[in-house]
Amino acid sequence: MIPSTPVNTLLRVAVIAGLWSGVVAQTPKELSLQQLYERHSWFELRDAIAGRAVPALYAGAVASAFNRTRDAENLFKRAVREASSPEAANDAREGLVDLYMRLGRSSDMIRVLDDAIATAPSRSDFRNARQAFESFRGLPNQSARPGHHQRFRCDVSAEGVVLPGLINGKTVHWLFDSAFSHTAMSESEARMLGISVQGASAAAGDFAGGTAPMRTAVAERVAIGDAELRNVPVLVFPDSQPPWNGQTSGKRGTFGLPVILALQAIRWTKDGTCQLGSNPIRTAAPDGNLALDGASPLIRVHYSDRPLEFVLDTGNQGGTQLWERFARDFPDVVRAGSKGTKQVHQIGGATEQQIVSIPELRLRVGGWGGLLQPANVFSPPIGNDFQHGNLGLDVLSQAAEVMIDFQAMTVTVR
Repeated sequence: MIPSTPVNTLLRVAVIAGLWSGVVAQTPKELSLQQLYERHSWFELRDAIAGRAVPALYAGAVASAFNRTRDAENLFKRAVREASSPEAANDAREGLVDLYMRLGRSSDMIRVLDDAIATAPSRSDFRNARQAFESFRGLPNQSARPGHHQRFRCDVSAEGVVLPGLINGKTVHWLFDSAFSHTAMSESEARMLGISVQGASAAAGDFAGGTAPMRTAVAERVAIGDAELRNVPVLVFPDSQPPWNGQTSGKRGTFGLPVILALQAIRWTKDGTCQLGSNPIRTAAPDGNLALDGASPLIRVHYSDRPLEFVLDTGNQGGTQLWERFARDFPDVVRAGSKGTKQVHQIGGATEQQIVSIPELRLRVGGWGGLLQPANVFSPPIGNDFQHGNLGLDVLSQAAEVMIDFQAMTVTVR
């Protein structure tokens, strides 16, 4: 679940949708760097620019996608300075907005939005984003002490990974949602934790097309295991919003992507043991299977000996989904399925969506084989044009152990 206004991925969707049909039939080797960039094909763009001198925007996009944050920041700033037009400068600023959002550098994000609006005052997406996060202006950025790989008990099931934590000294048990752009909670949870909610109400949206009002807050101290974060940006939703409306106090919240990014890695076992932190000597692997697309982590998955790209969505309690790109790439597989409907629980409520159900699909994830049974193919508005679907805990919970390492940019499954 991600806010609908400020995310780079969503800012570009309207532009790229008109370009997609012109490039969909081409293989990655036939595509230009610009086309790979527009398609969010970060794995292919990484390979295409290796060892080459390329424009700073493309190099910055790859550095950002593979979590080389210092390189990405410097390259995007260079792309702004060297831009041939105000529009090109704002392309690079959108990359900075993404980067600062997922690092919890909210105050820096507001400053970049100020610059973007000064250049393009008619851009309502920039203005809406700044309004949504205005209360973060001037506040300290998120910081973290990763911890020392201490093991602790957690809850692992097909419904997700629930992590115990302390927020401002009070105990919570919150879902870890890797596809959520921020840590989030309900209004009553914020009151229980003594967190002051700020800002005007803004709209947030998700991959299912749902929307709901949200406000902002800052959690001054968050501890998970022996790790600790300070000044964590938080989105606050009405108590009526799923998935928290059916939860009890202390469970009405979600740890989003920026928390785990700050703590470098998360490992869990099927029997409910968790551990945070990456091996300090590990660096990004040149062929790593993990990338970042705006505020969403992507994982390279193999099906029928072909590499596919999925959103890595540990918080998708409705299960793994296949999207329109899968249907385009595997029409024979989809034609063999049966049509039906499935209720999707999303931000804003539940809706009935048309699906094609495939009895089973075998996927290879991080060197391990998992079974998706059944495999449901959704049509728009579910999903996006760039990935084949999203991969949830209904598949990953079958494994004995999962390691998501944002230092090495790899997902290992056993």
